[in-house]
Amino acid sequence: MRDYLEWMQDQVSGRVLVIAAFAFIGASLPKDLTVRQRGQAFFVGGLAALVFGEPVRELLALSDTWAYGMAGILAMTGRNIAIFILRASRDPASAAREVLGIWRGRDR
Repeated sequence: MRDYLEWMQDQVSGRVLVIAAFAFIGASLPKDLTVRQRGQAFFVGGLAALVFGEPVRELLALSDTWAYGMAGILAMTGRNIAIFILRASRDPASAAREVLGIWRGRDR
């Protein structure tokens, strides 16, 4: 627990605000989601940005000035993945057809 608290203290509050803003914007955009699903998309988007922000930035050898941009991009990417999974769980067969169509290079 102590390691987790130290990790949270190391996080820059500005970066957390950027992550929350992008995750909130992303979760509020789709009109076909319930409040619960929007909350799930917000949570997953924020979590993706917090967990993968530094490792991806270091993997791409980007400087610290890219941290906020990377956090925003990862928040929106995590949100997109969450919304795709939420929509796919409604109709898994059509979601599988859509993924296979994209994989094979067909237009939707």
